[in-house]
Amino acid sequence: MEDDVKRLPADMLPFIATPVAQPLVKGRNVALAGSVVVATVLFLLLRQFALSTALAAGCAILTLGLNLTVVIMRFNAHAATPLAVNLNHPFMNSEPMGEAKVLVRMSNGSWIEPGEHRVRTVPEELLGGHNLVQDTDDYPILGHFVAKSEKGPTLARHLALINQAIALRDAVNDVPDPIEGARSREKQETGLLDRSWLEEETEVEVESPLVSFFRGKD
Repeated sequence: MEDDVKRLPADMLPFIATPVAQPLVKGRNVALAGSVVVATVLFLLLRQFALSTALAAGCAILTLGLNLTVVIMRFNAHAATPLAVNLNHPFMNSEPMGEAKVLVRMSNGSWIEPGEHRVRTVPEELLGGHNLVQDTDDYPILGHFVAKSEKGPTLARHLALINQAIALRDAVNDVPDPIEGARSREKQETGLLDRSWLEEETEVEVESPLVSFFRGKD
């Protein structure tokens, strides 16, 4: 497991505070304002149809509360993304001046470096939920990632963002992509195998069954 820190370092920013996440913040603000407008229009319409002011206000407040709940819950799912980057990371939309870094938050609140490989989750049988592991042949465990047992769209979105952040970090740091390297080695090995088969085939004398029959007569 990678070394962890209990508090996010000063040079790291959580994902929701990065420039690439600001459209999510703006979308939340627009949705909140839209919810207020919808509730106001609903109140005026209900009041126009001779309903009592109290009933119209109650319906408008109920609608506003439901809309606000949905908006806040959806935004919190993005805001809770357990990912942080430093100023040199491409998520900051600025020219990197040094090494890009990525940290991932575990279920206990500690922050760890995910390492050089992509990550994925595997079920944790003792504690429940899922562990975060490196996506390699032996799946080394990085830590307990989430307490929930089910894998929903929020978890899938968080993993996608983390892996994207790792890939962009490696691109800035000029670190070879291990997946692309494996694919390149696989292609090279396949090419060598194909050439070996071709060489063996050229050494084998190919003759038709008819030629073999007459040769057996000799």
